[in-house]
Amino acid sequence: MKFEVRVFPDKAAAGVAGAACAAEVIRETLAHKEKMAIVFASAVSQDAFLEALRNTEGIAWPKITAFHMDEYAGMSTNHPASFRRFLRERLFDHVPVAAFHQLDGEATDPDAECARYSALLAEAKPDLTIMGIGENGHLAFIDPPVCDFKEPRLARPVDLDDICRMQQVHDGAFATLADVPKQALSLTTTLFLSVPKALVFVNGTHKAAAVQAAIEGPITESCPASVLRRHTDATLFLDPAAASLLG
Repeated sequence: MKFEVRVFPDKAAAGVAGAACAAEVIRETLAHKEKMAIVFASAVSQDAFLEALRNTEGIAWPKITAFHMDEYAGMSTNHPASFRRFLRERLFDHVPVAAFHQLDGEATDPDAECARYSALLAEAKPDLTIMGIGENGHLAFIDPPVCDFKEPRLARPVDLDDICRMQQVHDGAFATLADVPKQALSLTTTLFLSVPKALVFVNGTHKAAAVQAAIEGPITESCPASVLRRHTDATLFLDPAAASLLG
């Protein structure tokens, strides 16, 4: 297992370094495989990385199949807060990936939709995950109350806790807590641990306690991100504010 923590002068520098690292992983993977799959997070913490990545030359995008981590239950793909829309606008409208497989937030049967998406993930066997850590230590929308490190599913419906929902207000996706959906579809920690490489981008003082718990606290479902210390190869890209509570 490899778990590396890197601190950069600011989130822009972290994004540029992360994009260079991702490009290297992509080139190395495609040197011995005809195609690969990548899972992308959808959050403002990813903005600097996504901007740098889409401007990186020499990436064989037509050989890459993309997945995303989560979507609000009941949300259309064109809603301003949709995570599918987020990634299209910041990346997939700019680069020619082979496919972008999307969780259907409007699916009438969320369990069936998660099973469909899990099957696609199992077939694609992603090589790289791009992710963040939530204010409550969540990964994707796996909040502490619903976290199960032994979860057999790769994707599942979840109830969102109020800390997570309030983060969406802090991120500017919704005006008030009442506007934030209470359910979502999310990939699981089981999926994240199955992917060989993870790049994790976290910035801001509001994430500092979660970062400290993930890195220095016990590996526990009360901080889902702590399970990254069991990952085969995870690198955290932090700004000084996110790293401010580390010993």
